[in-house]
Amino acid sequence: MLGLSFRRKKVKLAVQMQIRYKQFLVILVANLLLAGALFTAVSWNFNRSFRDYVRNDQAKELQPLVEGLAEAFQQNGNQWQWLQDNRRQWQHLVQRYLILRDSAENLSPVKSESSKRPPRMPRPPHPMTQRLLLSDENDKPIIDLPMINPEHRKPSIQWLPIRVDGEMIGRLGVAHSTELEREMDRLFVTHQLQQLAWIVLGILLISVGLAFPFAKRLVRPVTRLQQSMQQLAAGEIEQLEPLPVTSDDELGRLAHAFNLLTDTLKDNLKARQQWIADISHELRTPVAILQGELEALIDGVRPMQPSALESLHAEVGRLTRLINDLYELALSDQGALAYHRDEVSLNRLLSDFLEESQPRLSEKDIQLDFEASKHPLILFADESRLIQLFRNLLNNSLRYTNAGGQLRVRLLEDRQKGMVTVLWEDSLPGVANEDLERLFERLYRTDSARDRISGGVGLGLAICRAIVEGHQGSIEARHSELGGLAIAVHLPLYR
Repeated sequence: MLGLSFRRKKVKLAVQMQIRYKQFLVILVANLLLAGALFTAVSWNFNRSFRDYVRNDQAKELQPLVEGLAEAFQQNGNQWQWLQDNRRQWQHLVQRYLILRDSAENLSPVKSESSKRPPRMPRPPHPMTQRLLLSDENDKPIIDLPMINPEHRKPSIQWLPIRVDGEMIGRLGVAHSTELEREMDRLFVTHQLQQLAWIVLGILLISVGLAFPFAKRLVRPVTRLQQSMQQLAAGEIEQLEPLPVTSDDELGRLAHAFNLLTDTLKDNLKARQQWIADISHELRTPVAILQGELEALIDGVRPMQPSALESLHAEVGRLTRLINDLYELALSDQGALAYHRDEVSLNRLLSDFLEESQPRLSEKDIQLDFEASKHPLILFADESRLIQLFRNLLNNSLRYTNAGGQLRVRLLEDRQKGMVTVLWEDSLPGVANEDLERLFERLYRTDSARDRISGGVGLGLAICRAIVEGHQGSIEARHSELGGLAIAVHLPLYR
């Protein structure tokens, strides 16, 4: 037993840890994916925005060159022939307008190649020269880019219009590669992405730190449910405490359903214990009477007379009826109570039964009032079980109705619902409200002393309910208009 208990604890711990870590891993993976997606999206958007900013900034830097080209275009006869494929002149223009001068005098008008003097000291080409190109108003190339290595990706080109008096005379293009050219720009982007990575990593660490307590809190109701289920499996029903219902989600509804199950099991356990106690009590009474009378006869206290034998026979008969009733209820619980169904005329069956019972009613001076239906009422039922039902109802009325009272039986038809109601009413005494709902419980009696004297043990109405439910009907108790008890039996019509 100790080894089995230890293994159960290991299994319990393994299940708890498995569920807890599964939830933790799910949360962790979700956070990793979210953090990765966030970092990718933000870095991509930052790179694109910063690259656009750099290109726009470079476009502003090229504005003096655009203005200089417009001025040179006018000075050279409003045409581009002087610059066609002349890369030397082109480099001179780029150097002239992209390098800052100390004074505006250095920006003298540009003349044709034949009228220019060669520079005294050649300057190195401006780095922008290799990325600039020029086309006329018809997009015909004037200055093209140097030969591009086929292995390299073709750069994207940003075009700046060149205008004279509002009319476009050409376009200046600047080629942008997929990477940033200036070292300062690259360092800035790298620094910003590093800061972003640290921020995302910090958020991820915080979320991971919160994930395990959250997973533990989320699995706590499952742990409590598992512990309660183990108590239930061990038979500790009475020690079970209700599970706290702290939410309206699936776990909350599961806890609520388990509490309902626990309450039902507790009620059934109490009912079974009460049932066993009541049966023991009811069996003890006739057995004790039999034992006492037999001992009196054996000891010679009572003479062996017919009256003594009749008393013994009455107690044996009562004990036999009790055992038979208990047996029928047990069969009903198991669904094994036999029914031999056939077409039965309820008007005829009930009329014949009441007519045969008239002598018993007359003995107690009880007046019978029977109201049959004007239409034929056909049931598909077991005739013998229906007679047993009516006999138990009659016995109940004979036990409790005062002498000189009244018994009224009516048949009420409801064709729309396809049902017929047998309304069985008797006169005083009545039944208290708190007893009405319990009349069909087994071994329940409103007055145990009087019931025992009359020979009842509180099983008659319980058997009535079993018979009615076996015919797909229902039965209920209520106050009678005559001042006593009314039993309404609802049965389905066959045709």
